[in-house]
Amino acid sequence: MLFKTINMSVEDQLSAIESQYNKAYHLLYEYRNYTSVSPSTAADMVKNVLLFQRMIELLCEDIIKLTDQKTKKYIDRCIDNLKAIHQLIRGSQTSSGVCGYLDTDDFKKAFYFFQFVRSIMYQILEDVRLIYALKLYPIEEKMALKSLLTDYGFLEVTKCLDEAETNLAEKHYKDCVDRAREALEKTITSILISKKKKPSGSFATDIGTLSNMGIIDKETKKLTEATYSYLSEVGAHGRAGEVTISDAHYALKEVYMRIDIALKKYKAYLSKSSK
Repeated sequence: MLFKTINMSVEDQLSAIESQYNKAYHLLYEYRNYTSVSPSTAADMVKNVLLFQRMIELLCEDIIKLTDQKTKKYIDRCIDNLKAIHQLIRGSQTSSGVCGYLDTDDFKKAFYFFQFVRSIMYQILEDVRLIYALKLYPIEEKMALKSLLTDYGFLEVTKCLDEAETNLAEKHYKDCVDRAREALEKTITSILISKKKKPSGSFATDIGTLSNMGIIDKETKKLTEATYSYLSEVGAHGRAGEVTISDAHYALKEVYMRIDIALKKYKAYLSKSSK
């Protein structure tokens, strides 16, 4: 089973990886002095170690997609650390790794090698936080997006984004998510109004209208609906105090990205219509 979903924030992903490492660590620690265990226990140890490895591999596969001039050196460092973890767990041609020692019932050595994974894991997790910090709010992209919103006269969207950022800075996380959701709603309704279409009051219906008009494609519609669903669940249906800083960061990141994509689709649609 994959450890993350489309609605899982970066911090949730990192927390899940750390939790899985700790689960495998404690299991290996418990049996480190045993010379034999039941087949089911041995299988559990292997499965938990390999699940941790797969989770951190998936994380690195995701961040590779964020490679640019600013992030490349940190992503390269993550990949080098991932290779080190792989060698500790899987071994090499000249030495066994955690899995090899588990296969031969050498639980003490398996635990010994798995301990070295911890510091490397934390190096990756902290680099991932840095990478996402560099990618989340590039000031140039934010300014360009708000300038485009102003050009189209979508001033209410800009106001909502500004309020969301203020709420984030003031640690009003639920309000941040609520304003982010409102910014996304107003983007869709503003595009409709600009094309002389009356909004229905239903996000799903309105974005469906944009798709039917050919302004956005089906994939954009699907991903935007998924983001809106997340924002509604965390914000509108959540309670103040339950919404975390990671929820708010994720909400703003997703909304900036979805609005940016929607506007670019709209711009392309206008350009095509004018020919």
